[in-house]
Amino acid sequence: MPAEEAVGSRVARRLGSDIVLTPSAFVGLGGLWLVITPVVIDHGVYPWWSDVVAGALLIALSVAQVVRPGRSLLLSVAGALVGGWLIAAPFVLGYSEQHGVAWNGLLVGVLVVLLSVVNGLTARPR
Repeated sequence: MPAEEAVGSRVARRLGSDIVLTPSAFVGLGGLWLVITPVVIDHGVYPWWSDVVAGALLIALSVAQVVRPGRSLLLSVAGALVGGWLIAAPFVLGYSEQHGVAWNGLLVGVLVVLLSVVNGLTARPR
């Protein structure tokens, strides 16, 4: 029986870390998408620097959450704030009438906020 308990404990720890790491990986992919989108897809003239900066921040937050999952609550809040900026940016920076760019930012922002909430809910207490 002790061997079974040890295996069960390892499986539970692994699942707990996967729940934190998987959303973080998707946040990182969203950040990568935001960084390469202005280069790959020509959307015309819009403040592309906002997407690149937000994408770089998301990549950094994602890497930080994978390396230090114990701090995931604070990093999740930061990710949600970046996602909120992505949702607001088309309206704040005045390119909401460019539908392709605006929808891209809105969708990535909503996904980042949702994934950050999942990360925050599964955060380990200090």
